[in-house]
Amino acid sequence: MKLSEMLKNTAYAIIFGFFGLIIGIWIADLLSNLIFKNLERVTTIYISVVIVLLVIVSASILGFTKGKNLLE
Repeated sequence: MKLSEMLKNTAYAIIFGFFGLIIGIWIADLLSNLIFKNLERVTTIYISVVIVLLVIVSASILGFTKGKNLLE
């Protein structure tokens, strides 16, 4: 893999990671309102952070590997 391709893929990963941040926050908020109502606040926060981080990482990996095909 060339350096220019690596930089392009990194840019795609950053873009998709940002989208993943937005979607992860939305999913965590939705789940906290629907499912996590009866849990303690600290537990809900930790679960929400884990969900957001998983979505960000998966979106970044998707952007790094297939970002060019998905955006073009």
